[in-house]
Amino acid sequence: MAALRLRSIGPVAMLAGALVLGVATAGCGTQSSQSSPTTTRAKTAKSTIKQPATTVPTTTTSLPDPGLAPQTAALPTTSDPSFQARMRDLFNGIAYDSIGTALKSYLTLDSYLAIKNLTDNGYDYAHRLLFEFALDIEAAHALIASQGSSATFVGVQVPTAYIHWISPGACYNKEGYWNVPGSRLLYKVGGTLHSIGIASLISYRGQWYVVHLGAESRAVRIGIVDNPATGPGTPGPPGGC
Repeated sequence: MAALRLRSIGPVAMLAGALVLGVATAGCGTQSSQSSPTTTRAKTAKSTIKQPATTVPTTTTSLPDPGLAPQTAALPTTSDPSFQARMRDLFNGIAYDSIGTALKSYLTLDSYLAIKNLTDNGYDYAHRLLFEFALDIEAAHALIASQGSSATFVGVQVPTAYIHWISPGACYNKEGYWNVPGSRLLYKVGGTLHSIGIASLISYRGQWYVVHLGAESRAVRIGIVDNPATGPGTPGPPGGC
């Protein structure tokens, strides 16, 4: 899949490093069964989106951590207002280069601990997932900033035909979950529709959460924008964990 990649580690990724220190436990390396996506290099422009004088817009409210309750097999719906609110927070986090806002859309640590069966789930979550998510937020911010300073959220397109159940024992899981690859985050800049991919959404207790934004895995620890396009783009491809 085509992707825009950002090499530099800026404020968002530095903040992710702080999050890593707060979440991680000492442990072993990560495990992964996924191959690296095909990518293309592209230069990214410096940010032109002005940082707001007030708090970054947010549409979700503080709720109990879903990971404190057991996983279920409930299939999420894309019309759920809480899901739509999380996707708006994801976009606002990208647009304003705010990892704190973007994390409102992300699978929580306790949810990850409940479903995964790695040697050290906490280490993997902090040092791989959170860090790469922050890099991808920064790369997507650079892309959107290069397109103009009036980006607005339109919605999210989820390829429901690609939804599949990941059974316990697969993908280093101890609990099953629903997975959908290649959703599209839609936004407008100056009246023109644009979109980027969301590499992977997974379910916890009947709700969709981001777990990979730019790519499921990468050979080099850099930010990736998944299949940026003018227009709605193409969802997918199917598969993934």
